[in-house]
Amino acid sequence: MPNTFVLGTSFSPEYAEYIGKDNAFQMLEIITSKLGIEDIRLGLRWDVVGKEKELSLAYYDKYLEYLLKNKCKICLNVGPIKVFRWPEEHIPMYISVKERELITPDCEIAKCSYEYLEKLLVLLKDEYGSRLDDVMFQLENEGYFRFGKLRLAMSQEYILGLIEILKRYFPNNRVMVNSAGRKNLKEIVNLFKVIVEKGLYPPESLVLGFNYYFKIPGIFTIDPLDSFSPFEMSMKRLHRYQKEMGFGLEISEGQFEPWGKIVTPGNSYADYEHLLDKCSRYFPVDYQNKLLRLWGAEELAFKILKNTLNEEHERIVSSIRSNRD
Repeated sequence: MPNTFVLGTSFSPEYAEYIGKDNAFQMLEIITSKLGIEDIRLGLRWDVVGKEKELSLAYYDKYLEYLLKNKCKICLNVGPIKVFRWPEEHIPMYISVKERELITPDCEIAKCSYEYLEKLLVLLKDEYGSRLDDVMFQLENEGYFRFGKLRLAMSQEYILGLIEILKRYFPNNRVMVNSAGRKNLKEIVNLFKVIVEKGLYPPESLVLGFNYYFKIPGIFTIDPLDSFSPFEMSMKRLHRYQKEMGFGLEISEGQFEPWGKIVTPGNSYADYEHLLDKCSRYFPVDYQNKLLRLWGAEELAFKILKNTLNEEHERIVSSIRSNRD
């Protein structure tokens, strides 16, 4: 099928180092230059930035500088608690939290995260200034969904507190909140309504991200874009809210790498075509700039770097490259 998407990705320097040791930066270069993917979500982990007493962006600086210099579109997942990639909750060891805790504003960890986020945003302002004017921010990753080593979830009140802090420092930027498939679409739409009612951000500055996985190890996968559930918002209803309110949409994670014994995503052209076909259903037919972030571009970049592409990979790479032409 014709590729009707703007292709983006999420890039984790930590994960790139995990699979490619000292080649992480080269992998980002391959993603942006050889694949032509220029919409990048970058995660800033609390346990990296706040590892020492004083916050430091030193670890991420070369990646941010590269993206800014090359005029890439950037989404910064600043957490604080949940940033994409396992174990999801990237909390400094000196902060304690209970497993399966519901984070509310009066929790001790919430107070710590509010304080950290404020300091982080000040640091970003000081070090990068107006170059961040067009950056989109993501606060928490799948914040309403209990996925991660500690299986934490966030209350709406807690997330609103984060939004209020972000507003003080980046009032004109866009904000993305993502859902684990259809599991939390209702909560996010309700959050957007409150944000608009409070005058924090206009609807056109809000983006609802959708994490789409169609092959999950160990269980029978019900496709979240096809299945019906009386407890989850349908695509039809989501499209109606989007048109009424005017918020943006994106596929914040589209499965594009192996997961446990599931090895074909990212390695099969048929799976890649399946991803494109299914993700098109997330967007209204007339929606412009349908952004699909391929989840796992680090894996493909490492194969390119090591010259280990097979015929399936070559077909995928050719399709991704043709998307930029």
